[in-house]
Amino acid sequence: MPLEEATITSVTPISPDCKQYIIELDQGTFTGEAGQHTALRTENGVKPYSVLAVDEARIGLMIRAYGTDGVADYMNNQSVGDTVQVKPRLTGSLTLRQTDSPAVFVGTGTGITPLIGLLQAYILDDGPQAVFMFGEKTQEQLLYKSLLEQYELTRPVETRFSLSREDWEGHTGYIQEQLPDVVETIERDADYYVCGVPAAVVAAKDKLDALSVPSDRVHTEGWEDAQVA
Repeated sequence: MPLEEATITSVTPISPDCKQYIIELDQGTFTGEAGQHTALRTENGVKPYSVLAVDEARIGLMIRAYGTDGVADYMNNQSVGDTVQVKPRLTGSLTLRQTDSPAVFVGTGTGITPLIGLLQAYILDDGPQAVFMFGEKTQEQLLYKSLLEQYELTRPVETRFSLSREDWEGHTGYIQEQLPDVVETIERDADYYVCGVPAAVVAAKDKLDALSVPSDRVHTEGWEDAQVA
């Protein structure tokens, strides 16, 4: 897995434990598309990360520092101008299938990262109708909520949020519990993109199957079932 030297050009806090990074290759360009992932090598190891966006020599990443993850915790201590090694060839099966039909994006936790990239690509290609569903534990972890609400004001995007461990004015419970209402109101040819912790992805897939959504319309990274089994 060849990696190249790259420079961190921007660091932005997104939540108490998440930061957004813009990373630029010192030489060459990235190949791949929204929804796929790169890999970072630091002195603490190598780890794959999905990209928020890719633009020739630059990518956007959103990384949560858990306190127990060497690569993420290393990145949490980096600043603009610091360097890292990154894989320029993006890989992964979670890619945008089509943009002439409705799309539903279902995410939990840092699984929102590739879904943001997919939504942006869908919007840029004038997709007709998108529903973005995001579940987290608490309000402070509702990543990119303001960005998604701006899309809702200016684009054909509906947002749905849910909290599993905090009462608030919005929906409380797991995000997949809102799927029956979405499936009922959206066109039958919609594509569903699901990403997040494996248990949530499998639960969402099971819910969509129970709602008679064809399996070829449900798109995930593909490794989640093995993690839950």
